[in-house]
Amino acid sequence: MRSHLVLVHVTRCMSGGSAVLPFFAIVLPVMILFCGLVLDLSMLQLKTLQMQTAADAAAVGAELEAERGAGDWVSQGTADAAINGFTNGSKGLTVTLAQLPTSGPYAGRYDTLQASLTQQVSTIFMGALNGGTVTLRTQAAALMTPCVYLTGTGALQTYSLDLFSGSFDGNTCPININTSVRVQSNGNTATVAMNVAGASSSSSMGGFVYPAPHYNVPLIADPLAATVSPSFNGSCNHTSYSLSGGTATLSPGNYCKGITLTNSTVVLNPGLYIITGGATWNNSSVSGSGITLFFTQGGGASYGKFTIANASTVTLSAPNDTSNGTIPGILVFADRHWVTTDAQDFALENSSIQGDGIWYLPGAGLYLSTCGTFTSPHYLGIVADNIYSGGTIINVMNNYSYLAGGNPFRLQGGLVQ
Repeated sequence: MRSHLVLVHVTRCMSGGSAVLPFFAIVLPVMILFCGLVLDLSMLQLKTLQMQTAADAAAVGAELEAERGAGDWVSQGTADAAINGFTNGSKGLTVTLAQLPTSGPYAGRYDTLQASLTQQVSTIFMGALNGGTVTLRTQAAALMTPCVYLTGTGALQTYSLDLFSGSFDGNTCPININTSVRVQSNGNTATVAMNVAGASSSSSMGGFVYPAPHYNVPLIADPLAATVSPSFNGSCNHTSYSLSGGTATLSPGNYCKGITLTNSTVVLNPGLYIITGGATWNNSSVSGSGITLFFTQGGGASYGKFTIANASTVTLSAPNDTSNGTIPGILVFADRHWVTTDAQDFALENSSIQGDGIWYLPGAGLYLSTCGTFTSPHYLGIVADNIYSGGTIINVMNNYSYLAGGNPFRLQGGLVQ
């Protein structure tokens, strides 16, 4: 009986196994295909993340190259993608760099560079469903760092930027404006990206504006608000300094009640010049490097107007570092507590002004009249309440590689998409 029972038991097990084997024969290929699909999807996800990293690097690399004023930012962005493992033209990969994104929140903006990567990727198990290849696409956009910030909200002038037969040039150097723009007598804002917080006003665009401004952007704050301001300590090294028809070399210090130059040639030694009561330079030549001019009040003088006029030639450049008590990159600094008026307190008229530097006038206006070209060899930045330009080409530049700390406006640009 024991042998019989055992035989019966074995027979039952074998009978059940014959039912399971066909089930596994059907399910096993499905399980293998499912696992293969998971592997393919994981591989594609990893590849997409790697491509996105390369796109980010390409966009930022192109933007930084454009910021330095170099014309070959496309090649630089393409090279940065290759450094991250994605070489244009290799293994079905296409890397494209372009100004003016075609999609995303920055679409249509000329101040943005976009990098796009497209690649055909082979799969292992998904071939049964899609022919064996999948097209992956990634994009990134980098905002170019502006050179000009007009922070006024209309308290001083109706228009933050008023061009009367004047123009702005700056192919990769945008302008941020808080209120509005007026173009008179065919003013030309060629090759400059203009972002305006106000609404579009076709009636104020009397001249040729290209590219079209981008409107309704957020209001901008003072981009250099964290920069430590100089201060007047109450003592005067010079009072009512004046020179007519002579030659002089001046040294840094406190110049109370202004600096008046007429028909003179003056060299400024490197350093910080604190000037109260304003300054007037008429038909004079002024030169120097490593200079910061700080305009404030004190020593018996209030805030005053700074005027360069009557065929003066000014060739001044800002310091590259903090030596001599100066502020890197800032050539002209107006006291943040400036008593504002409806006039532009910094006026350049019928004169030539050259040299690297930022004109930092957060509470005052800048007036330019028949000055030809207002430019610099490497960088020219402006922070002001407003600008009026009559018959002057403002050629802003943004190669801040000469500064020890780099571009002081850098936080205003960079990767945005």
